[in-house]
Amino acid sequence: MGYRTRPTAASQFAPADLLKGILVVSSFGFWAVMLGLMPVLLFRVWLVG
Repeated sequence: MGYRTRPTAASQFAPADLLKGILVVSSFGFWAVMLGLMPVLLFRVWLVG
């Protein structure tokens, strides 16, 4: 079948590394959104104030 050609593939993509990668990507996306929306929010506050 060819399923056991690379037995180290499962160890390469461990659940801990996957979770860490998801955390890094989600935090990066969060900071990207925050940095992208910060000027707009500050501009609105400046307009209202």
